Amino acid sequence: MSLVEDAPISLTGAETIGDMAGDAGARRFIAALLMSPDCPAYSMNPDQLDGYLRAVAAEPKPTDIKDWMPLVFGGELPGFISGYPIDMITNALISLYNSHRAQVLNNQCTLSFPYEYAEDRASRIQAEQWARGFMQGYIFWQDIWSQYLDENQTGSNLAVILPISTNDEIDDILATISAVADANYALQTGVTIPDLTQMFNRLPQKVIEYGRIAHIIRSNSYAEACERATP
Repeated sequence: MSLVEDAPISLTGAETIGDMAGDAGARRFIAALLMSPDCPAYSMNPDQLDGYLRAVAAEPKPTDIKDWMPLVFGGELPGFISGYPIDMITNALISLYNSHRAQVLNNQCTLSFPYEYAEDRASRIQAEQWARGFMQGYIFWQDIWSQYLDENQTGSNLAVILPISTNDEIDDILATISAVADANYALQTGVTIPDLTQMFNRLPQKVIEYGRIAHIIRSNSYAEACERATP
């Protein structure tokens, strides 16, 4: 069993996600909010949000919703929107986040869209948007990733459980997801169609690997903190 406390984030306020019939209701609620003309400019679309939450929920370090929620809405929290109380927005996002966190801990990646390469961009648009959201989630954690991967190369306790090749694994994961996020650019930079096809097909596998490495980092950090606290 992990040393990390992996309890789901608690819901807040009187209006809970139960009022929206669980995870499916939360998805519908948030999708409608994001498509509302009253939603802040530059808010994520539903596919971007799903990818973003998956990357953030990997949690190489514990986080709080107040840290990652504003980015969903282009860097600002939504003001008053009729029919969308802030407590319900918060709880809907927490519900979706917890769903992704559970998948991370169980080495799963369930995608609700096709993840096969197609020359017609419209046929791959959901995978593209999801991957772009995921990369935004990676950027949220980028400083933490850099810190621990640098330590891994310089011989910290982390190096005992993470092989040096982990840095290459992360590079491969990000290269794969970046190619899915912008297939046309990948082709322009020399990625072949057979390689691009393979990258699309490997998307769930790479997402699972990302979560696995993040969880090892978090577990090791928690263990080190416990050691420092022991008299």
